[in-house]
Amino acid sequence: MKHTALILQAALVFLLLSACSTAPKVATDADRSPTPAEVTAAATSDSGKRLQWGGVIVESRNLADTTELQILAYPLKKDGRPDVTASPNGRFLAQHQGYLETVDYAKGRQITVTGKFSEVRAGEVGDAPYDFPTLTSDELVLWPEASATKPKPRVNFGFGVGSGGRSWGGVGVGIGF
Repeated sequence: MKHTALILQAALVFLLLSACSTAPKVATDADRSPTPAEVTAAATSDSGKRLQWGGVIVESRNLADTTELQILAYPLKKDGRPDVTASPNGRFLAQHQGYLETVDYAKGRQITVTGKFSEVRAGEVGDAPYDFPTLTSDELVLWPEASATKPKPRVNFGFGVGSGGRSWGGVGVGIGF
């Protein structure tokens, strides 16, 4: 009977751990080293180069055959997710073939784009002129939204020692979820 309970507990722990989601996978064969500003400055030398940039979506627009995303770029973490705690390193445009739902690809969402550098396009940020390096994307990773109300898993371990006055007292170990 003790063995059955132990097996059931182990199975429950395994199921709980396997229910944890994994992070999206991003391409590893693209160059992350040049920033959008560096590519803008050397536009002709990086033409056709496969790059990977990420950041926060500023604007998304559906055009006739493509969807255009304007992204505020941030350095990428090791897993490819934008590091929004770092300083931004410019803006860029991502041209994606076909239709993307702009509600999903909305302002404020984090994204990683892999694709080929195609051009530097003149545009504006507010009323100020801005040169946007443009990637023709072949891979987009839209990162899950962080939820402030999402509960974090909690596991507590406790150890206690007590005295029973004239008796020997007791020792206890506890695990709480």
